[in-house]
Amino acid sequence: MSESVEVCLAGLKLNIHTDDDPKKVEAAAALVQEQFDALKSSGTIIDTSKIMALIALNLADDLLNQQQASPQALNKLVSKLDQAVAQAEGLANVSLR
Repeated sequence: MSESVEVCLAGLKLNIHTDDDPKKVEAAAALVQEQFDALKSSGTIIDTSKIMALIALNLADDLLNQQQASPQALNKLVSKLDQAVAQAEGLANVSLR
C-alpha cells in the first residue's frame, strides 16, 4: 500500500509516494538535508542543483563501496539516481522568491 510522506529538502516541500516505511523515507531525507546543509555552509558551491548532484554521487559511492551490495540493489540505486537527477534539473528551472 503506497503512502504519501511530506519531506523538505533544500527548502522545497516534496510529497513522496512510497511503499516503504514512512520513517525510512524521513530518515533518508534527513540524511540528504544534513549533507546539503554541510555543503551549502562550506560556501564553495551555492547552486542547489549542483549540491544535490554531488550528494547523489556521494551516496552512490557509499553504496558501491559496500561489499554486500547486490546487482538488484545497484539497479534500484541507478533508477533512484536517475529520478534524483531529473528532480534536481527541475529544481534548477524553478524560480526562487
